[in-house]
Amino acid sequence: MFNTINASVLLLFMLLGFTLKGQDKKDKIEAMHSAYITEKVGLTQDEAQKFWPIYNQYHADMEELQKQRRQNARTIKDAGGIDNMKDADVQKLIANEIDIKSRELDLRKKYIVQFETVLSVKKVAKFFIAEEQFKLYLLEQLKKRRQGGQEKEPEFVPQ
Repeated sequence: MFNTINASVLLLFMLLGFTLKGQDKKDKIEAMHSAYITEKVGLTQDEAQKFWPIYNQYHADMEELQKQRRQNARTIKDAGGIDNMKDADVQKLIANEIDIKSRELDLRKKYIVQFETVLSVKKVAKFFIAEEQFKLYLLEQLKKRRQGGQEKEPEFVPQ
């Protein structure tokens, strides 16, 4: 049901919640994200002023769906794993995940239209590509950190 990137992103955000200490690191990641997106999409100052408020609402709406996914994960954890759950309860979780995916797709469609009011279609496509690249970059940094290869968060924006 999950594709690899969505599962990885969910894992990333769950793990980041445990590994990041304080708002300061979250702010640094958000600043890196903004700089990365701005650079990769090639946002002009005027486009950025119009784009980021729309993006912030998009992000907030997507975060609401992530909260529901985390609740599903908590339900499984609280039950001691899927094997300890009743089939009917697992079926509800599956239906819930399908519903979340459907609403996620609807949100993407809605926001593509909104993004296209301030950006060209090519820049909207570049945005979605850059979003995925940045998530993969964060996953790689987390992996390095967990392997002891990096003691602090990186101070550069990925290429």
